[in-house]
Amino acid sequence: MTRICHIAGFFLLVIAISATVQSVQPADAVQADTSNPALQAVPGADNFPIVQITNSTRDQVLPRISGNRILWMETDRINTRNLYLYDIANRSAEMIIEHFSPRTSPEISGNWIGWVEDQSDSSGKIFPCIRVYDIRSGTITQITQYPAMPYQTSESQDITWERESTLAISGDIIVWHDKRDGNMDIYYRNLSSGVENPIARSAADETCPSISGDRIIWAEQHGTKGYTIHLYNLTSNEHDRITDLPVMRRNQVISGDYIVWSEWREGSYDVCCYDIASGNTTWITDEPGHDLWPAVSGDAIVWSVYGRGSDDNGISAYDLSTETGTEILADLPHPVWPDIDGGKVVWSDNRTGNYDVYLCSLENRSDAAPGLYTVHLNSIPSGADISVNNEPYGRTPATLSFDRTGICPIGLKKNGFIPYTTTLDISASLTFVVNLERELVGPVSGPRPILMSITVDSVPRGANVSVDGEVYGTTLFGMDRLPSGDHEVELTLEGYQSNRTTVNSSEPINITLIPGTDADRPLLMERYA
Repeated sequence: MTRICHIAGFFLLVIAISATVQSVQPADAVQADTSNPALQAVPGADNFPIVQITNSTRDQVLPRISGNRILWMETDRINTRNLYLYDIANRSAEMIIEHFSPRTSPEISGNWIGWVEDQSDSSGKIFPCIRVYDIRSGTITQITQYPAMPYQTSESQDITWERESTLAISGDIIVWHDKRDGNMDIYYRNLSSGVENPIARSAADETCPSISGDRIIWAEQHGTKGYTIHLYNLTSNEHDRITDLPVMRRNQVISGDYIVWSEWREGSYDVCCYDIASGNTTWITDEPGHDLWPAVSGDAIVWSVYGRGSDDNGISAYDLSTETGTEILADLPHPVWPDIDGGKVVWSDNRTGNYDVYLCSLENRSDAAPGLYTVHLNSIPSGADISVNNEPYGRTPATLSFDRTGICPIGLKKNGFIPYTTTLDISASLTFVVNLERELVGPVSGPRPILMSITVDSVPRGANVSVDGEVYGTTLFGMDRLPSGDHEVELTLEGYQSNRTTVNSSEPINITLIPGTDADRPLLMERYA
């Protein structure tokens, strides 16, 4: 127990230092990298190229990632905090909230950002509550009212924020622990419909939930013995306890079929993974020191490595499909807290003297075989001549292969159609379709039609994308030169419910698919109605 308290004190000191670094210079705005990422990469462990996203004299801390969006907090010497959102595709950063005081690290999923912030009631009493930010409208909504949101006394989620309330978001669903009935229970709310319900209500404290699709997990406290981890399915209403005896477990998170956490054994914390489909539990790490704050997306797990020697903190990763582990980052003086989505890993570290945000892709090791990224390029109609970097490259449809990230000029030409040029930001494999515009013969009467583009991503990726009833490819997906107006986009993926939405602007959309089949959809919609 003495060792646990020592570790907790150290991390509390680290987070305090990161929020109030004494050596920072007068504040600068965040400078996002706007040049070719492949040329700006810095070396990581095991030949992972790392891209520096921010370059500021203020600290940029606790980044989170969802699709092509990275979220982080900016702090300065007087602990002023601003919230930034970064678009990986456009490589642009925007401050979305200025001068706010979160009590927890903000979380992001799709179009929603959530955090806990102190507010005052009618009597002036200060209390913590959940607030959410809608990226589409730019509006903030308060979700809970006093005294529903407690300060967390559980240690099951995160040492550095051990006294703070926690929440998680997946798609339109937000979950949190709530003390309105005297002890901590798990609640969820549909952010689109406003429907709110409790999930777990018992005499024990249930804390620190995580959500993926329609699955929710949390830790149930058993006095000083530790915690057990529970799983609930919103669609089927099934509730299971996935661990047997209570022990010191923390940082539990879920993605798809995988539940991951850190567990105390033989004097240190190791990462453990439970496979919902098979019911098997696997130890991912078994090394001296502590493996903490795991994050999981698809088959990939990342976590923070702490305490294996002087200046030996870093980030490691594990591929569940190949059962192989690797180092992303090593030899740092302070611990870092990674996040992952779709193979992209983000974190912040202070290698430059203050904390900046960094990004790398698990699919982009510099010693790997060429062809790390593919672009499935097509045109309507097909048969257009392709140029890549002003060099001829066959005709559409074609698959282009790239061994590095960055900007690439693309051109299409076809007789009877206006030549088309664009630049693709190669940061992930994608499908890109262009609607070629016919050349007009004779005098032009009236204005040219207004055109739009769409970009569609999904969690998980690989979903089939149809636009106005025609299937064109899989996510990550882009289509250019669509006539302005409403277009129906449908995503389908085996093992997940199909998702249909109407798109009428060029704003990128990111959809979290819900596990299950379309036969489950009526029950789910009825529950959220």
